[in-house]
Amino acid sequence: MLDFHFHLARLPEPFLVGKELQKLGGKGVLIACEPWEWKACIPLLSAFPQTFFPCFGIHPMIAEQVFSQELEELRDFLQKFPEAFVGECGLDKRFPGYAPGEVQERLFVSQARFALELHRPLMIHMVGDYRRALSILESLGFPDSSAFPIFHRFGGDKEVIKRGLSLNAIFSIHPDSFRKASTKAILKEIPPENLRIETDADESFPIQNPDGTQRTPSEIAQSLLQQLQAVEKKLQSL
Repeated sequence: MLDFHFHLARLPEPFLVGKELQKLGGKGVLIACEPWEWKACIPLLSAFPQTFFPCFGIHPMIAEQVFSQELEELRDFLQKFPEAFVGECGLDKRFPGYAPGEVQERLFVSQARFALELHRPLMIHMVGDYRRALSILESLGFPDSSAFPIFHRFGGDKEVIKRGLSLNAIFSIHPDSFRKASTKAILKEIPPENLRIETDADESFPIQNPDGTQRTPSEIAQSLLQQLQAVEKKLQSL
């Protein structure tokens, strides 16, 4: 099972969880969307080179804290890891600087340009207007041979799928993707080769048992795989 988007460094005892996932045959794209998380992922990638795949970016939740220094540091990370995706980055109406032309958009455009320059996929976080993000990508010249969008935790509609497919987009499906009726109804229209599944696991992932005791790394790893299997089963039933 491939978890196409999760934050291992944010989980308790990430090295032990990674070891358990490796034992179970799980693989994943390690998302690192803040400078501290980039650094925390380095030993995990080193310990499990055949199991985890890097993705470095800057999340819109910290957009107003980011200056040119952090962008240059991100570019350095991407160059040191030539296989890494760019992201997670994007737009989120819940955080400051969301209005068109403001800080979130400028930061998103900078990272989209990194993806084009370095020929990398772009992992996109979108809470707000998918059409706005698509227009930005189209204006920048997506796709190229290796730079294409990945819509993480996808929650868009039929038009978004149509325009996304014209950009060779990947749509990463999370349990939340089935909550909105308009999204659930059109998931079957996405070609299988453009679909992935994810947990988006981070510090908010259930790490306790129903009785309040802490789950072991093995139990957390099993829960991650069970969530992926549940998403896959839902997709197959559409």
